[in-house]
Amino acid sequence: MTPDAHPRTRPGARADLCSATRLGLRLFRGPGWTYHDPAGRVLSCAVGLTALVAGATLGGARSRVLWTTALLPDIALLYGIAAAPGFERLPLYAVRPYNVLHSPAVPAALFALAAVTRSRRTAVAGLGWLGHIGVDRGFGYGPRRADGTRC
Repeated sequence: MTPDAHPRTRPGARADLCSATRLGLRLFRGPGWTYHDPAGRVLSCAVGLTALVAGATLGGARSRVLWTTALLPDIALLYGIAAAPGFERLPLYAVRPYNVLHSPAVPAALFALAAVTRSRRTAVAGLGWLGHIGVDRGFGYGPRRADGTRC
């Protein structure tokens, strides 16, 4: 099934990132594993907090790597906030960096790099990044639509 075939989209219309994300989450994780549902928010927040605790255990509670990477994904938000009409809508030039930095692919790449290089600091960075994404999803923040609004 392609994102174009999602039942909430108009026939022939291309689904946006938010619809494709919801579709993928429903297909592979089952109902409830989405940051739009209360159970999914609790699960996302639990994953995020667990990642932060694991990072603090692995790198130390005062680890600069952990806390820097736990805040780093929001650099895209700061990048676009100056020109944003409000927090609810990001400028178009900041949407792609925001979505990329808030993608689980970034911590996955950090975990893969940590496994290859056997670097504890890189693993801590991945845990900090994953913690940020999980807590964001727990509070209902996910990818942005192409026009900069929240999904």
